Amino acid sequence: MDIRVGIQSRTIFTAVILGFASPCFGASADANAAPQIKVEPGTGVFLAYGDIRYTDPAKCNVSDPNARQALVNQIVASEDKPDFVVMTGDIVYHGDDDNDWHVFEKETKSLRDYKIRLFPVLGNHDVHGSAGRSNFVDHFDELKGYPQLKKTGWYSIDYENSHFIMLDSQSPYEPQTAQGDWLESQLKGVTEDLDFLIVVLHHPLVTHASRAVVWVHCPGQAPIPAAGHDVEDAEQSLKISLEKFAKGHARTKILVLSGHNHNYEHYAEHGISYVVTAGGGATPYHINRKPIDFYHETGPTFHYCRIKIDGHTLKLDMFKLNRAVPDKPKWEIRDSLEMHTKEIRPPSP
Repeated sequence: MDIRVGIQSRTIFTAVILGFASPCFGASADANAAPQIKVEPGTGVFLAYGDIRYTDPAKCNVSDPNARQALVNQIVASEDKPDFVVMTGDIVYHGDDDNDWHVFEKETKSLRDYKIRLFPVLGNHDVHGSAGRSNFVDHFDELKGYPQLKKTGWYSIDYENSHFIMLDSQSPYEPQTAQGDWLESQLKGVTEDLDFLIVVLHHPLVTHASRAVVWVHCPGQAPIPAAGHDVEDAEQSLKISLEKFAKGHARTKILVLSGHNHNYEHYAEHGISYVVTAGGGATPYHINRKPIDFYHETGPTFHYCRIKIDGHTLKLDMFKLNRAVPDKPKWEIRDSLEMHTKEIRPPSP
């Protein structure tokens, strides 16, 4: 269930991830300003996924513990160690539940052991209760060095020739709000030679999720209802702003990564690519696949996205979990996209 109640009262977490780095790579000079994180590339590969909902493994009606552990195991076993992982929100089921965070710590221990850095954005479940936002920051090594994120959850990262914008879709980002003003300044600061702008947030800007309610059953648990979410007013406005930005920046390619609707979706509109990567374990939602969609497979899609930046090319591959043999999970590429930046030639003399 989405805990946001109306555009005025909700909080929207808009984070700009323009790359990747730890706090030592250069935080903002102002201790209260949004962190500006710089990361030096290693393999040129990062991963993205979200909507895991770490919680008691017995609660399989809200999250599949086998799927989420298979994801962690696969990330650790990746041939190219990712420089970092972007997480599109709803990391835990209840952000104010210490037990859920204990499960998170236990099930992701191998990621920390392999020094795989995690850069998340807030989801609506993460801010559950008065302690949710603070718990969120405290449980990520890459965030805890920036205490201002407990109040203003947006930040930026520079990585390769890319700029990431991470949004807090639990806080407002309309014009003349703190996050909205920051977002505007980020867009205005994009240089003409930037190759890729990657916007990361929990709530999707484009989705075909079904609103039909289905009941999810799990042994030993009461059935619970599940249904997808529509695009909300704030995200519709953000989409228009990004389209306007795209018209004025012919070279820069834009990729929007979101979550919230528990499945995988891939769209392209007005030169912008939209990927909903929300198959990290949370109870799957039904998607009304349409002819214009790039991905058409029905049913659950537990998955992660592998994104590689190589010069002026960005390649995304979606790896879907094939559970035909339960004790031997298999990962298969079921969707891909490529972006190539345009060369801007100087005017002829």
